[in-house]
Amino acid sequence: MSFRRFLLKRTAIAAVLTLIAVSVIFVTLRLLPSDPFSGLVASGSLTAEQVARVRAMYGLDEPIYVQYLKYIQNLFTFQFGISLTQQRPVGEIIVPAMMNTMVLLLPALVVTAIVSSVAGMYAGWNRGSWFEQSSIVVTTVFRAVPIFVTGIFLLIIFAYGLGWLPAFGMRSPLANPDGYLETYLSVDFLKHYILPFTATVLFYSGDFLMLARNSVVERKGSEFLMLHRAKGLSDMEQLGRAGRNSLLPLVTYFALRTGMLFQGVITLEVVFAWPGIGRALVQAILNQDYPTVQAAVFIMALAVIVMNLTADVAYAKLDPTVEAGDV
Repeated sequence: MSFRRFLLKRTAIAAVLTLIAVSVIFVTLRLLPSDPFSGLVASGSLTAEQVARVRAMYGLDEPIYVQYLKYIQNLFTFQFGISLTQQRPVGEIIVPAMMNTMVLLLPALVVTAIVSSVAGMYAGWNRGSWFEQSSIVVTTVFRAVPIFVTGIFLLIIFAYGLGWLPAFGMRSPLANPDGYLETYLSVDFLKHYILPFTATVLFYSGDFLMLARNSVVERKGSEFLMLHRAKGLSDMEQLGRAGRNSLLPLVTYFALRTGMLFQGVITLEVVFAWPGIGRALVQAILNQDYPTVQAAVFIMALAVIVMNLTADVAYAKLDPTVEAGDV
């Protein structure tokens, strides 16, 4: 199979998966026993006639198939509509929240991938050493504990116990940054950033460490390393060559993990009150804010699917046998 056909096939699969994901959230929201306006009539805030006019304004009185078609068209043109509860464009809510999430997750993932992969390669090369045993134990413990539990322990120790770092939010209440540079490069931001960043690094370090370790262990007895050993290369030089040959699974796993990080970000952002897309999604669900929920889920599902597609393409480029054997 040519690379072009491989890419077209994977892209088509990604498009179908995206359509399924957004369809599921559409159906799920419509199956709820109430809508965002049902409580307004019961509380006396609005009359039934006024609520009917509001529902018509948002198109919720139209047949379900018409709502679905408009929903799909708007999502795939990134027209997310108006928030039902905040009465402002959903894009103004989602875009800053997504930026805050990416600022938290991407640096943490990059640091985790680099440090844990290097440590894992060293552990695999020195199999049976105290470093290998202790690193496996520590990272396995942090990987087994849910990320929100790690976050709570960090809050208890460093925010409430020692009082070294702030507990919640992305900045102090009185902070009024002007622009992205002042927002993300200030000392105040860094103080708020340390705990959620640390929780993310600790939780995902075990994945990269074990993957790198296992890859090096598999290659340690290979013929090409025996040849390098016969040439007189030192242990560190041999480790470097074994590490380069272990990059394939690490690169593809990095792409996959970037997308899947959104699974854990919701609880993490709730614990630290981080104003990201996960926390925005939770608030929108509680308020039954259909447009915001639909937009947030769409963005998160799209990120997962795109990064899975990126991993497939990267693997095919790095290992041509995958492309050739694809059916």
